[in-house]
This record gives sequence, structure tokens and C-alpha cells, in this order.
Amino acid sequence: MHEYPGQGMVGEYDDGELPMHAPNDSQLTSELIDHVYAAMFGEAPWQAFMDHSRNLLPNGQTVLFYHDKASQRGAFSMASGLDQGMVDRYNHKYHAVNPWMDHATVRPLGRVMQADEMLPRNHLLQTDFYREYLRPQDIITGLGVTLSRDEDRHFFFSIVCSNADSDLIENAKRTISSIVPHLTRASGVLKAATTEGRLSGTLRIDSSLRVVSADGGALELIQGAEGFSVGPFGRLACADTDILRMIQHVLASGREGPANPAVHYAYIKRRDDTLPLRVCIYRPGRAGSAYVGSADCFIRLECPSTSLRDGARRFGAMHRLSSAETGIVARMVDGLTLEQIAAERGTSPDTVKTQIKNIYRKTGCSRQADIMRHVAVVMGTKVVF
Repeated sequence: MHEYPGQGMVGEYDDGELPMHAPNDSQLTSELIDHVYAAMFGEAPWQAFMDHSRNLLPNGQTVLFYHDKASQRGAFSMASGLDQGMVDRYNHKYHAVNPWMDHATVRPLGRVMQADEMLPRNHLLQTDFYREYLRPQDIITGLGVTLSRDEDRHFFFSIVCSNADSDLIENAKRTISSIVPHLTRASGVLKAATTEGRLSGTLRIDSSLRVVSADGGALELIQGAEGFSVGPFGRLACADTDILRMIQHVLASGREGPANPAVHYAYIKRRDDTLPLRVCIYRPGRAGSAYVGSADCFIRLECPSTSLRDGARRFGAMHRLSSAETGIVARMVDGLTLEQIAAERGTSPDTVKTQIKNIYRKTGCSRQADIMRHVAVVMGTKVVF
């Protein structure tokens, strides 16, 4: 069994694990993570997370949005605290003159930064973006993080607000830093579902391990799983004792009443000896229980090609690989040989070999297994080779 280091559980910790957030921020952090996973599992609207995250800062207004550096186009995908008129004004005009974007498109993935770190405030105050768009909304600062970067397209989460003291900013920064790995994972799931077809599925399990519901994707993936099945009476059967104990533990803790959410990640072998299925086990906390209304837990099964392919794109962006080089990394983690990659791309094996050498030079890797490990680290997973 493999878990995300330091992130096996939310609100509950195994021996040797580090807390995921500062103690004084624990309740809000847990609630936000709960909202993220409730949305990821389809049990709550994403808008609930957006609305709740506004509490991080005074007059907080939250946005999930993208910016394409090549075309200088951008738009708010989801927002809370902004009226529709202001959303439309940004999407139609002000995305092109947002002065924070120059820095946001080059900052490291996952690093939460305050607006003043990206652009000195005295410079911001001189811009039309501030005078015409921010000032009428009483906005002067905020926090932002880059969740993903696919060539020239960047996807962000930000909260903007009126002036706030440094302690409030730092507390909010710690909280957002704590939820970033979960938010990145959930937004990646949403993107994969809409762009790469169904390679995942969800089970809902009650306290007696009975499968309450299962979508078609989950049932299809279970067919190829080793030692993981649904019995004739609808009960979940799992031969991996570590995963089974994990499920039983989160279900037992849920019977004690609403608590902090619990999130585990693990892997299940497949019968054809291909890369194992990635598993997310989620038991809602107080916030998530408001939508679920029971002590059930949810199990998401995900074909690794989805997560690893997204990891390959992020890996390429981090190391400034070209689009062709990033594509080769994606096919390497899919398990293709050099010859298969060349045939797929309509080029010679020697050309692909030269591109792979360039990838090694840019990333510091020396073999394909190193690439796989680095991509797995980008995705926040431990993978044994």
C-alpha cells in the first residue's frame, strides 16, 4: 500500500505523520478539504467550496480561473463574492491587462503567494486594472496559487480582498497551502473526466461494507482488479488487509458522529500486471456530512494513466520542456517503448532518442525509471519500481 507522504489522513494522523495545518487553523482547513472531496466525489457542488473559502480573508472573493499566456486570453471558470457583471467585465476585457499574470505564469506550481510578492503595491495602484476594476470592488490584495500548467495555459485559485493585516494574510496563506494538494488533485480529476474519457469510478460503502451505489466506471475497473470485488450479496471484498483495515477504520470513526474528514490514498494491483489502480478513500467530515447525511465512505478508483499523464504535463511545465518533449514523457509513463513512441509520432527512433537525451539533460534524470519517479513525486505519490 502506498500513501501520499504526510497526507494519508485529514484530521487524523498515523504515527510519524506531520499535521497538515497549523492547529489554530484546523477547523477551517478541515472544512475546506471536506468541501473539496465532497465536490470531487459529486456529493456537493463546487460552488460550496468557493463560497466557504471566502471566509479566509475579510471581503474575500474567490475565483478559479485560467490564463493562456500565448493568446493572452483568460476567464473566470468559477467565482464567489463577485456579481455576474464584474465576472463578465473580467472575461471580456480585464483578463488582458491583469498585471499579476506576468509573475503568476512563471511562479512554481503549488506555491501560494501574496499579491504584493508578485507586484509591488505602488506599481499596482498605477494600473488601469486597479483603478477601473479592483478599486470599485474594494480590492487591493489577495493570495493566489497555480494549480496546473499545460504548455501556455495556466489554471489558478485566488482569493482577493480589501486591505488585511499581515497575521490574517499569513493564516490564510497557511490554510491555502494545506488545501492545495487536495485542490490540485480534485481539479485534475475534473479535467480528466471532461477531456480524457471515463477512466475512473466511484463506490459508496456503508458501515457493513455493503456497496450502496457504484457507477459504471467503478464496476468496469473492479473487473480487472486483483483481490478487490463486490460479492453476490453486495458486500465489498478486499484481499489487501491494509486497505481493508483502512476502510473499516474510517467507517468506524464515522459512526461516532461528524468529525474531521478522513482521506487515504492507496494502490490496488490489476490482474493483467499493468500499473495498479489508484484508490482514494474518503469519509466526509462535518461539512461533507451535510450533503451525504450518513456515515458512509466513498472509494474512487482511477486508472493511473489519467493521473500520470497529468503528472507528465506538470513535470514538463516545471522543467520547461517543449510540447514535443512533454508528449514523449506522457507516452513514456503510459508504458510505450522508444520504437512505439517513434511510430506513433511518425518519426524515426533516432529522433526520439535525441529528444529523450534532451529531456534527461533538462531534468537531471538518467533513465526512464527516474522519469517515472519524478512524475509520481509531482503527483504527490510514492511508487515502487
